[in-house]
Amino acid sequence: MDPLRIVLGNGSAGYLQGGGHWIIRVQYMLGLRALGHHPILLDLLCSSGNHHTDEAIISSFFNRLEEYGLKECGALLLLQDDKGEQNLEASCAYGKSMLEIKEIIRSADLLWNDCCAIRQPLLGMFRHRVLMDLDPGHLQVSALTADQDIQHHQVVFTIGKKMHDADCEVPTLDLHWRTCTPFVYMPLWQVTADPGPNAAFTSVTHWTWGGELWWQDRLLSVSKRDAYLRYIELPQRVRRPFEIAAQIEHDDDTGDRENLERHGWRVVHPWEVAGSPEAYQHYIGGSRAEISCPKPIFRELKTGWFSDRSVCYLASGRPVLAEDTGFTDYLPTGKGLVAFRDMEEAVAGVVSIDSDYHQHARAARALAEEFFDSRRCLTAILDACG
Repeated sequence: MDPLRIVLGNGSAGYLQGGGHWIIRVQYMLGLRALGHHPILLDLLCSSGNHHTDEAIISSFFNRLEEYGLKECGALLLLQDDKGEQNLEASCAYGKSMLEIKEIIRSADLLWNDCCAIRQPLLGMFRHRVLMDLDPGHLQVSALTADQDIQHHQVVFTIGKKMHDADCEVPTLDLHWRTCTPFVYMPLWQVTADPGPNAAFTSVTHWTWGGELWWQDRLLSVSKRDAYLRYIELPQRVRRPFEIAAQIEHDDDTGDRENLERHGWRVVHPWEVAGSPEAYQHYIGGSRAEISCPKPIFRELKTGWFSDRSVCYLASGRPVLAEDTGFTDYLPTGKGLVAFRDMEEAVAGVVSIDSDYHQHARAARALAEEFFDSRRCLTAILDACG
């Protein structure tokens, strides 16, 4: 395949504290570059209205890219419109001049649009537009009542691997969804030393209160809070450390922190333990395994969703204990990756991992190498883009 200029469209330049979020973007760029392509990260930032605040965020954005030798691959548009309208003429350019950004848009072979981050009229300026859906079910059900410009893409991808399967209940919006998996840029991940049996099962997550969608006379939760509270008794059942990195403040007045701690969970703040890509990797490496509880909508609609975070644990040689969303239909489980559907299976999964940890750890890394290597995954995505 000839080298391609691929623009990665994103809309979260201001979320510098999200180490896990940043690692996804870094791995896209490093992975594409390793395949001989030319990635450009085009990120959007809505102005805060304060010049100094905006400048500080923009400076930090490019400094982070520079840490990975990617500064020249970055471009940022500061949206001045208080409604966040994506109009080039009403934006300020950083990293590249406005003329350079216009030329990048004109000459790009592909726009990979992350979760509808790039919207009209900016979206329509690209010749070939590919949507990358990371929230299967959530995105499609939301799109039934809110226009997200999905129809303006020539190709639509989702990491909901079961999309179009007979038992998957996600509305397709009359579109043919190509499927893909999250991936890791393997040179970025090394197997670290066993942290020992007293290390916690951990996860890094957004602790969202509420959030529900109606679909076919069903109320579907999109809250990670609901997902984890379903298994709140797990640490007590297995009598071992569990820790969740979630933005539940010490002065939390909902009672969630107290409730979690009373049931044996340690609660830490993700910005403190995983606020950069390096810190995120260090946190994963210090974990015994991951405990992954997906948004209930992923499970209930049988999407086959699998977490990009879980893939990072696997690449670090850390086993993953994950609630099944249907991914067991296409991924081998039992060693390295252990699926559960209820509390009893979750308990059995913890016991299995702890009783034969080194075999699970070796299997975890092997799964990452076989199924989630960016060389294989990105090549498959590009082939499917046509």
